Amino acid sequence: DSQGQTTLEKVRRHRPGLPIVVLTGLDDEALAVQAVRQGAQDYLVKNRLDSDSLARSLRYAVERARIENELRQSTEQLRALTGHLERAREEERTRIARELHDELGQKLTGFKMDVSWLSKRLGEPQAVRDTASLLAKTRGMVAMIDETIVGLRSLISELRPAVLDHLGLLAALEWQAEEFHRRTGIACRFATSLQEVTLGSTGATAMFRIVQEALTNVVRHAQATEVTIRLDEDGKGLQLAVEDNGKGITESEAAGRSSFGIVGLRERVVLLKGRMTLRGCPGQGTTLTAYIPFPKEAA
Repeated sequence: DSQGQTTLEKVRRHRPGLPIVVLTGLDDEALAVQAVRQGAQDYLVKNRLDSDSLARSLRYAVERARIENELRQSTEQLRALTGHLERAREEERTRIARELHDELGQKLTGFKMDVSWLSKRLGEPQAVRDTASLLAKTRGMVAMIDETIVGLRSLISELRPAVLDHLGLLAALEWQAEEFHRRTGIACRFATSLQEVTLGSTGATAMFRIVQEALTNVVRHAQATEVTIRLDEDGKGLQLAVEDNGKGITESEAAGRSSFGIVGLRERVVLLKGRMTLRGCPGQGTTLTAYIPFPKEAA
């Protein structure tokens, strides 16, 4: 009835994860369907009830409520992660646009002014006698072009390092460790006994991004002075470890429900059909480990 529906709605609103079993004397199939739609896990009629069916119903209600709660949390987490990724993309687009404007745009404007100056001077009769100033100007223009090329290559490397495509994952991770140290001042070492990795282009890119995201988390949260990246294999897959000597992640932080960096890492690992663990020791650091199986065609 309407009073029962109101009660169900109140319970769902105030205790969304609580298992609900409706126990009633009304043998009404339509009412049972409506109760389940309102959020009840089961509907029991008193004159059909015995101890075994009640126990089964309660177990079912608890299990279904647990699954529904996990699904709701996953949906909320996915929605939050999607919003975070969209904001991150916009921030990255803004950063790239700013760098293009500040670096490339300003240099090209300066280069245009130099070309205009050179064009005017070459049109003057005395220009052929003033070769020194013309040569100085052209040398300055060449230097400006070189600076522009360096800046553009740096920006391209940040988006996707060429070493990943040309030399592979191992060289890219070594480059990443060196770049991380150069940018942050945090000592970073890459260690591996491997000579090559047969993970495929997609897998290699994902593994590189996992390390990149892990190092970003170190900068933001770990307060570390040293980081070690290790990569090994067991014949069936790759074992990655990123270890720092920072403050150590807590159990609640490692759960990763509110940390988009950790959530993003887990999602990348899951997409590669792998598994990830994150362990911290207070005052001694954090270790991230990820196991990525080789693709079947590469095994």
